[in-house]
Formats: sequence, structure tokens, C-alpha cells
Amino acid sequence: MGYGLDEKGLKMSKSKGNALDPLPIIEKFGADTFRFWSASEVNHGNDFRCSEQKIESTKKFLTKLWNVSRFLSSFPIVESADLADTDKWIISELDKLVKDCKAGFDEYNFFIPAIAIREFTWNIFAAQYIEMAKARAYGIEFSDAERDGAIYTLHKVLSTLLKLLAPITPYITDFLWQTLYSDKSIHTEQQPKEESNEDLTQHTQAISDFNSKVWNEKKEKGLHLPDSIKIEIPKELEIFKKDLVAMHHLDS
Repeated sequence: MGYGLDEKGLKMSKSKGNALDPLPIIEKFGADTFRFWSASEVNHGNDFRCSEQKIESTKKFLTKLWNVSRFLSSFPIVESADLADTDKWIISELDKLVKDCKAGFDEYNFFIPAIAIREFTWNIFAAQYIEMAKARAYGIEFSDAERDGAIYTLHKVLSTLLKLLAPITPYITDFLWQTLYSDKSIHTEQQPKEESNEDLTQHTQAISDFNSKVWNEKKEKGLHLPDSIKIEIPKELEIFKKDLVAMHHLDS
């Protein structure tokens, strides 16, 4: 059995006076922040550190989710669309997330889905896919069909994320769900199921590495993100070329 430790690594207890009262924490940061912190910090059988600073940092993830939802709220719902390879890639990553979350929920170990959802949302969906698909979603030098593919995928990913998060953060997910997708509670929805889609997850690291390379080179050269730059796209990423060119303003 794991123990709760204070920020100095000492076991918390009333006699030591280093235990945190959860009620003021919940009042200050909100129940969902406290719930997500609990899920993402406490793994079965392991000690965990508890501090107000750690709980406050968790709020940044929910703020990220809120900002992503606000961004997507500017796009209409698209019921179906032809998907670009960039869309197929993020959906294959989403399928992997659904599988990982189900494994955690089936074991009543909320640490597994909480960590997986945070990693996917922050480092894959927001940092990589949204940036790659943004120009296409706005229809900048893309066809209507290409635009619809991006918008469809953005909403598919977010709506799935909200369902996966609902057991952990019931309040913010229900609010965003009813704001964006339905007049009924998200808690009447079934949990997402893994779909049989083309697996493009082998490209994820290469996508991340290439995007970081371009951002770093622009920074080193004193360029702004909207400035054009000439960098060769790796052969492995040729299937994502159109989105990468639009994202980074690459010169051919």
C-alpha cells in the first residue's frame, strides 16, 4: 500500500501537522482539478507526493483542455468527410489511447487513463495535430473537402477525449460536451471503443522531431513562426507534406 507524502517526502499524518485538508484545496482549485490530480498522481501501491503546488500545476491541463475546446467551438460539426493522412494518423493515435484507457478503467486504476490522456492531449493532439491541421481547418489554400476532413477529425478527437475523461473530471467534461455536442449529459454516453483504422502511429516520433527541428531552426535564425523557411521534409513524412508545408510555411 502506498502512502501520501508531503512536499519534503515525509509521510503525512495529523500528529506531524503536515497533512493537507482536501476541502480548502477543492474550494480553491475546483473538484475536477483535485480529482484529476488524484488520478494522475496516485498509482496503485506506490507512495505519492501531495502539495498545493502539484495540485495547482494539474489545473494547467484542464486549462489546456478548455482552450482546445474553445478553439474547436469556432468550427461547425461535420458529420462525415474524406480524411487526409494527417487525420488518419491522429485517429490511429486516438485508437491507441482508447485501448490504453479501457485497460486502466477495467482494472479500476485511474492512473493509467489519466496519464495517457494528459500525454495525448498535451503532446500529440494539441502540440502536433492541431498545429498541422490548423491551416486546413481554416481552408487556407485547401479545398472544401480537405477542410472538412480536418474539422471532422478535430471534433472526433475532442469528443472522444471528453468521454474518456468524464469518469475522472465529470464537471468540466459535461459542461464542454453540452456546450459543443449535445443537450444531454455526457454521462449518458457509452465509453468510446477502439476502431479498426489504419495504424500510422509509427510516424509519431518523426512528426514530433521534424516539427521541433523547424521551430528550433526558426528560433535560431531569429524568424517568427509565420515566416517562411527552406527545410527538406524527410521521406518518411512525405504523406503529410501538404499539411507540414502549410504549418511551417516551408519553401519548396
